[in-house]
Amino acid sequence: MTVQDRKDVRVYFDRTRNPVENLNREDELFELVQENDTPGLLRFWVNSPCLIRGEARNAKYGWYNEALADELGVPVLVRSTGGGVVYHDEGNLNWSFFSKRSGAFVSPTAMFDQASKYMVRALDRSGVKARFSPPNRIDVEGRKVSGMAARSTSRASLVHGTLLLHSDLEKLNKLCIPPPGCPPVANLRDWVAGIEAQEVVEAFVDVLTEDGFEVRMADGAS
Repeated sequence: MTVQDRKDVRVYFDRTRNPVENLNREDELFELVQENDTPGLLRFWVNSPCLIRGEARNAKYGWYNEALADELGVPVLVRSTGGGVVYHDEGNLNWSFFSKRSGAFVSPTAMFDQASKYMVRALDRSGVKARFSPPNRIDVEGRKVSGMAARSTSRASLVHGTLLLHSDLEKLNKLCIPPPGCPPVANLRDWVAGIEAQEVVEAFVDVLTEDGFEVRMADGAS
């Protein structure tokens, strides 16, 4: 996570599960950090079932089964970051880092690496031995539990990712066409029975506190 020199971070857990509102919220927070003297922001959020894709289709990022999505009535939305297609439902926890930037170039892989370190440590606290797998995954025992995407300007950066807790993997695997070389996905409940979002959030906050961040909890969007 490329947080500015100020060692403070504001943490949101937004309550809405409306995918349109949640993606709009991502853009709003990015603009807030870009245009203002704002501390780092960490956001957790959950969507009702949907597919979220990057702005442009690219074979190396994978895609989705468009006919099946139409048949099942699964909405498909476009996010402001790049990459392929991810499936969201109530068993998936989304996490987002918003950071002020000084203008110096940071490669996307370096952004993913930095952001994932906090999640990997939080999962370790929850009993899961995870690791960052370049360029943009978190894996557990060779299976993917989180994928990340990013965007940046000279003044702000965003890294956001999924975290599969107890998602409907049967539907995910039918809808999503993974990129070449991507390992199979898995839920964290395969390793820690009953793991819930709040447990991960609390572990994440503990990790940030250990690293000297002043963490402030903020009200999420309704």
